[in-house]
Amino acid sequence: MEQAHKSEMMCVLGSKMRILKSGGRSVFLFGHCNATEEMADYLFAKGIAPAGILDNSVSKQGLAYRGIPVVPPEMIQNFCEGDSIVLIATRFFAEMAAQLRRLGYDGEIVQAAQYDTFAEYSLSDEVVGRKKARMLSGLRALGRIREAYPTHHLVVCPFGALGDAYWAMAFLPAYCKKHGIRDAAVIVAGGGCRQVAGMFGMDDILALDQAGMDELVQALIFTREENCIIAHHDRPYTDNIIKYLDKRFLSFIDYYRYAVYGLPKGSEPAAPSRLSPITEAAGLPEGKSVIIAPYAKSVTQPPAVFWEKLAGEWQGRGYRVFTSVASGELPIAGTAALSLPLGQLVSAAEFAGVFIGLRSGLCDIVRTAECRKIVVFPDCCYSSTPHKVSDFFALPGWEKIIL
Repeated sequence: MEQAHKSEMMCVLGSKMRILKSGGRSVFLFGHCNATEEMADYLFAKGIAPAGILDNSVSKQGLAYRGIPVVPPEMIQNFCEGDSIVLIATRFFAEMAAQLRRLGYDGEIVQAAQYDTFAEYSLSDEVVGRKKARMLSGLRALGRIREAYPTHHLVVCPFGALGDAYWAMAFLPAYCKKHGIRDAAVIVAGGGCRQVAGMFGMDDILALDQAGMDELVQALIFTREENCIIAHHDRPYTDNIIKYLDKRFLSFIDYYRYAVYGLPKGSEPAAPSRLSPITEAAGLPEGKSVIIAPYAKSVTQPPAVFWEKLAGEWQGRGYRVFTSVASGELPIAGTAALSLPLGQLVSAAEFAGVFIGLRSGLCDIVRTAECRKIVVFPDCCYSSTPHKVSDFFALPGWEKIIL
């Protein structure tokens, strides 16, 4: 779960705390996913034990998270207005709320985080005015971009996740070859994704913050800009290609190969061409170091004790253990912090000898490193789909730890 959405969720739940803690009120969550689990963790920390997680997926029903049973949405029919509340932290709030009302639920429904800002169905003056202002701001940004790149094909990576930017860049050469594109300009969200694009030899890169990116995307949709591609499988949620997973399986990598870029079977991703060597200042003992990467946006975070135990095991074998950290992140207890430019991670992993990462974009970045690579997966399903995270985000050739 992105930090901005997590902060928003905590703020919303904090404002509802008096209601949530009132005696006799059952708290339900809707949609078993990473965001819901983080919401459950937050509620437990506040002394609130949810009664159940509603979910439409038959494959998830009967499971449990920290003792909270996953149950069919119809279960809510046993609870009436005043004795229950439903919290939703997924991007499908509108659909889920409508389903609850169809089931006859007349209690309170709370949107804990606003994910899909492109799909607000209200025609109120406030919403229409806000969308119009955002679109006009996006049009101004698009005008400035076109002044700098009047004929370039714009490749827009609308989500500030390193893994998404990595695979958008990895399959970009094949996409450009297929369509005869000579000049492309890449637009990304955030400085980290800018570094990723630079690793693939891109020189024409523009980085926006997420709010500016959402404005630009809205303008691209409004103007039906043709000389561009919004290179993402699930954002801004306008084409519904992610719903393919409801019927058939497609991996994260293949989503970029087939669904985003429309490439033929067998199209191979390019490897980063502009990597930097590790510097001596990193202090990695060659061949006797372990780099662990315990942070991720899209999967559930294991408890700190897992990483502490893992680090202790490697230290017991004579290795020095480092935690890869970015701004605001802390190293695992007993390990040293390692903060490197993304372009140095491949050489750092090769120099260290071992890389162990919770499944995140850092794992994608070091996929070409010639070292021992171990990926950690939570034993849960991806988002609202019936498919395991370990299958959807699989990394060929990596050792796996499934919690």
